[in-house]
Order: sequence, then C-alpha cells, then structure tokens
Amino acid sequence: MEQRTNICKVVLLAALGVWLALGVGCSRDERPLVVYVGKGLDFPMEEVKQVFEKQHQENPLTIIYGGSETLLSTIQKTRKGDLFIPGSAGYISSAGDLVKEDRYVADHLPVFAVRADNPKNLQTFSDLLADGVKLAVGNKDMCAIGQVAEAIINASDRQAAFRDNIVITGTTVNELIKLVADGEVDAALVWADMLQWPEGKGLRRVEIPSAINTVEEIRIAVMTTSASPQSAALFANFLVTEGQAIFARHGFGVK
Repeated sequence: MEQRTNICKVVLLAALGVWLALGVGCSRDERPLVVYVGKGLDFPMEEVKQVFEKQHQENPLTIIYGGSETLLSTIQKTRKGDLFIPGSAGYISSAGDLVKEDRYVADHLPVFAVRADNPKNLQTFSDLLADGVKLAVGNKDMCAIGQVAEAIINASDRQAAFRDNIVITGTTVNELIKLVADGEVDAALVWADMLQWPEGKGLRRVEIPSAINTVEEIRIAVMTTSASPQSAALFANFLVTEGQAIFARHGFGVK
C-alpha cells in the first residue's frame, strides 16, 4: 500500500509540473488557477468550472483531482497552487500556514451504498455487520472518506464486527462506489451525493445512525502559495455563492 501511495504522489507531482510548465510565458492573468480538489467532488466541480470560466474567461482553471491526503502531501512538497478543496475540512487545518483563508461550501453526508437487488437483503446498518457481509471503506491515510470510516468504526459499539467485514480499502471514494456497483463487495461507505452519479444507478443508501455518523464540511481554502491571490479570492467567492447552488443540485447539503 505504501508503494501505491508513493506512486500516486509521483504521478500528481509530475502532472503538476506539466501544468506549471504550460503556464510559462503566460501573463499573470492568463495563467490558469491551480485548484486541488478531492476526487469525490468532480461532478459538481466540473459544472462549477464550466460556469465560472464562461463568466470569467480571463481566469481559466486547472483542476487537479485526487485523494485528499495525497493532494495535501503534494501541496506541502511543491508549495505550489492557488486553491484547495478537499473532501473534509480537516485537511485544510492540516495544511497550516499554506492556508490564507477558508470558507464553507457544503456538507458531505456519509452513507453505505448497496445494490437495490442485493441478495443478502441489506436494509439497515445492523445488517451490514452480520457475518459474511463484505464491506469496502476508504483508506484513512489517503482519502477523506477513509478518515470518516475510521471515526464511524471507533464510535460504533460493534467495532470488531465492523472491522471483520471490511475486505477492501480504496484510495479514493470513486473506487468504492464502483466496487459495490460491480458486485465485488456487498456495501461501500460513500458520500450520499454519489448515488446521483451514473455509477450510482441501481444502488440505494443504507443510513448510518446519527449517533455515530460524521457529517463533513466541504470548505475552500485560498492558499498562501497562490501566484494570483486576487483571482483565487474571486473564484472562492464564486464557489460559496453561485457554486454552492451547483453543489446543492448534485445532492450535497447546504446550510
């Protein structure tokens, strides 16, 4: 797993180098804003990108998607980029002095996804902890949903049964929904909004008891490393206003 993590980081670093190289020779206003985004946010963010760039053609965006932990590591190593939107606000806190300011965007609600026609007739959270149920969760060292899974397990009064049923840990939440859709596991811990994705077709949600569930905030951070801080602030303001409505349409909670 450590080798796989290192490979992911190398790929991200190489990709960032290419994007930065493409910006050489551009004026400050023409250089794309580099936005690091948690992989599970790609559907609303692609719509946000389209709308923002239409309104602000002078401020194109380069969005780098990945597991939140991997993105944070990339930012810390390169000290490059303009904005950071991880799947959990905790990663922004971990970024320390790399963050100039951060603002609330939306809420992320964890649920378990199961196939609507699942042969084990999984209906409740308790059903998921029965013997022989195969679960997939995120890797707590690589993605936001993995940290959420660890918090939910630790809050449960049936930790042993929960851990015994975990057969796969994924590096991104996108892998998790595919695992349950493809029938490789019986259920996967994902974000509720993902059930609106094409990959979520034929899946339904199993609610996690509110006493142990962990609702995460999506926040956007303007980074101290930004080469275009005014443009970065412009995008952040767009995301928490017009962009927030886009997130709501994609199934995210909004306060």
